[in-house]
Amino acid sequence: MPYNIRVQQHPGSTTQEIRDEPDWGLGHQHRVGFKNRQDRRPGLTHGEVVFSHNEEEKFKAEAKKELEDLTNRIKKGELVNFRDIINSEKDYHLRRPSDHPVGWRYVLNITEDWVKQTENWPANIQKRKRQEDQKKNLENESSNKQSKDATEQEQPTEEHEWKRQSKGENNTKHHDAYATDANEQMQQQTSDREMEQESEYQKLLKKYSPQEIALLQSLQREKDFVEQFKQNDGKRTSPVADYDPLLSIDEADQFTPDNWIPRSSNLIRLTGKHPLNAESKLAPLFDAGLVTPNEYHYVRNHGAVPHLLWETHTLDVEGGNLNLSMDSLRDDFDAINIQVAIACDGNRRKELNMIKRTKGFNWGSGAISCAFWKGPLLRDVLLAAGIPEDFDAGHRYWVNFAGADDPSEGKYETCIPLQYAMDATNDVILAQFMNDVPLPPDHGHPVRVVIPGFVGGRCVKWLQKIWVSDKENESHYHIWDNRVLPSFITEKDGEFANTMFKHPSTACNEQNLNSVIVKPAQGEKVPLTDARKGKIYRLEGYAYDGGGHEVQRVEVSLDGGNTWLYCIRKFPDAPLRHGNKFWTWLHWHVDIEIAHLFRCKAIAVRCWNVFKNTQPEHMSWNTMGMMNNAWYIVKPEVVEQREDGVPEILFRHPTEPGTGDQGWMKASVEQQVSDAKQLSNTPEKQFTREEIEKHDDEKSCWLVIDGKVYDATSVLDWHPGGAAAIIGHAGKVHQDTSDEFGSIHDGFAYQKLGG
Repeated sequence: MPYNIRVQQHPGSTTQEIRDEPDWGLGHQHRVGFKNRQDRRPGLTHGEVVFSHNEEEKFKAEAKKELEDLTNRIKKGELVNFRDIINSEKDYHLRRPSDHPVGWRYVLNITEDWVKQTENWPANIQKRKRQEDQKKNLENESSNKQSKDATEQEQPTEEHEWKRQSKGENNTKHHDAYATDANEQMQQQTSDREMEQESEYQKLLKKYSPQEIALLQSLQREKDFVEQFKQNDGKRTSPVADYDPLLSIDEADQFTPDNWIPRSSNLIRLTGKHPLNAESKLAPLFDAGLVTPNEYHYVRNHGAVPHLLWETHTLDVEGGNLNLSMDSLRDDFDAINIQVAIACDGNRRKELNMIKRTKGFNWGSGAISCAFWKGPLLRDVLLAAGIPEDFDAGHRYWVNFAGADDPSEGKYETCIPLQYAMDATNDVILAQFMNDVPLPPDHGHPVRVVIPGFVGGRCVKWLQKIWVSDKENESHYHIWDNRVLPSFITEKDGEFANTMFKHPSTACNEQNLNSVIVKPAQGEKVPLTDARKGKIYRLEGYAYDGGGHEVQRVEVSLDGGNTWLYCIRKFPDAPLRHGNKFWTWLHWHVDIEIAHLFRCKAIAVRCWNVFKNTQPEHMSWNTMGMMNNAWYIVKPEVVEQREDGVPEILFRHPTEPGTGDQGWMKASVEQQVSDAKQLSNTPEKQFTREEIEKHDDEKSCWLVIDGKVYDATSVLDWHPGGAAAIIGHAGKVHQDTSDEFGSIHDGFAYQKLGG
């Protein structure tokens, strides 16, 4: 009887699986996730198991009950140990890993320090009693001295008081800087088609210069491209969905509440270690393309990131009319997937801070990103909650959002007009996915609001509640943040400030028109030997506008705005929504002869929108440092730093983000005088480094700023950035503390240090 061989059909491994396959020819055979010689999978304690719906619901109910029982025990004052905590806090990620971002960490909601030091163990009770006795003795000894010091010191308590004390297009000719492809045209081979092109080029030469012909051809190509714009139907996928995921924990986060969040080393931290406020380095952000990968997206956090679980988080809509689990939000509503540019309204704030310190930290020009966001329309969710489509059209109403985070000034809440949210063409969505993967923790996992065309401050992360009201939200972050005030208001106290911060017309909603030069990059050098005739350089950058408006023109000037070069725009694929809405940014470029680049005193960029409005030449300072959109200017200078002695052109951007100081802008005279006054006070006492390092926790928190020692213990409870932002610098003597404090705070904060 012959042997029969049958081959079972298999589609083969996918391209991504082949790409992820280890190189088995290198190293050892002991790899996490793969069977070893003992037929075990190192590093894995569980396999992939599929649970039924009933099993899932039973597991969630039991897990919720166990956690509630633990919480009740703690409230009653019962002592619990680590075994109790671990057994009562289930790891949902092990059962449903696809609903969590890659790199998700299991986190206990109770810390080791709480169990050991805070619970009422007998040893802790005795320790606290001793500390209270010592504190009373110290207070009695120092009470006389403190009362004496209080009478001698004269410190203004209101910001406006101490600030008052301290007051003491002409040429229409086409520019010859445009790069020309005349040499390439003359070198074409002599096929029939190429001969025809050359003949056409020769005809144009009778009318125009080679530079003008190069511009004309670029404009014709751009016109053809714009005429063929495709529309995004909301069902597209992100081209960077398979981008390498974030897996590692940054060393800077190890001792902060965010020590469970994978973060990118491409981001520049602007407010110290915690909370994370960061932007990408400008050149990598641009080079990543028109769709921003998650790891290059800027991050704005007001405090610790809440550790929310997809399985247990619910969204309360309209006071309990509708409570949605994350599964329901995903499965019961139609989702759209669209590309949206989100920019912080503090983008480019550091330029304003060089004129005079604002209330905000030093954003550079990288607080802008453009990713795909996927989720149901807010409009559909509101309709399901019983909000009618024609909600009393004769009155104004607002839809409010509240996040689950707990920053120092209360819940992060804000609102937008209800009529705007109910308009389906505005594409306001409740996003659960970013570039086709679950939202990363820093970007709002498991759900956030995305309002295309609006500033990032309105796109609430970690969304917990939605409700409709007949007046604007009155929470701290809606009133006292994301505002542009008249320049005569320089503080946040007093009647003028109170009136204007609550004035509806000062709120930042729609993003404003803006453009930035990316290349030449900050610190880039080009040798003068490159200035030979005909060599070209490509100027590049980005531009965006708010409200769904197209950026219709971008221009660059090499002569201070006397003449302007037209730049070619590059749009993402299918940038249109609803026939005329542009929610994305664009990239632009212009090729110029490098000799003109060397001769210019500065490179400036501006752009135009659909209303034929353009960016202002000069900055408009405001106390919050918002919405700076003046011309972006890069300046060249000649340096001789090469070993061969060849001079180079060094390009400087206006500023560098954070504490960087290599931009061409320097602090104004007014700011320099203010800084000098802050440094002029003579310290009353001196401390050794050994003594300073003893005060490194929440019980006794000392900071060293500009060589002076400050007791910041009392600030921990109300600090806007949270206590962790200060504790990270407690008891440390290094320049980073001074640099970060100066980059974040204004003069009022320096006054408070001494208070």
